[in-house]
Amino acid sequence: MHVNRKSVSNQTHRITYTHIKTGGSRICFMFSGLGYTYEKPLLYYVTMLMLKHGIDVVHIHYTYPKELMTKSTDEIADVMMQDIDLVLQDVLSHNDYKNIIFAGKSIGTIPLIQRIMKDEAYKDAELLLLTPLLTRTELFKSLLKCTHKGLIVIGTRDHYYTQEVYQLKTNKMNIQVIENADHSLDVLYTPTESLKALETVLNGIEQLL
Repeated sequence: MHVNRKSVSNQTHRITYTHIKTGGSRICFMFSGLGYTYEKPLLYYVTMLMLKHGIDVVHIHYTYPKELMTKSTDEIADVMMQDIDLVLQDVLSHNDYKNIIFAGKSIGTIPLIQRIMKDEAYKDAELLLLTPLLTRTELFKSLLKCTHKGLIVIGTRDHYYTQEVYQLKTNKMNIQVIENADHSLDVLYTPTESLKALETVLNGIEQLL
């Protein structure tokens, strides 16, 4: 396994990413939340799960002010894609991958749903949508049209949770609702239940892999 940290830039943007290479033919691009980074439990263990299956992983290290969340969904997607596109182009132009997985957490699901999911170049990619912002109407409407294989995970105590989430289940897209879990997929003040929730999520992802 080889770990490479690299920066890419154009005239207006510069972004850093970490590329963990296993030598496999599959890759998972990961988009973190604003405060939920790759060292936090969910994304850390999703990374470990990918590596276990010989899947290369790319962590994109973006940072944005909290004020970004006050923008419209499409404005957020456009801002983030300026950074994400730089990484996608750099990685995919230098490597020959047969399959692509995209994993997004919280705000990281916005460009994934609003831009990447609708891009013909990624029509065969698999999507892991971890605590997507389902109360944003634009995201929910986009997901209703999703034809990708993947998994949506959300907790019932997440402020972005809606009972309408089950409308998004298709033959290819599975839904995993974690009872009493918050936006971090933690069950408040009960660490053993939080660990069980994490195990449930990882088992759901492993079934896809």
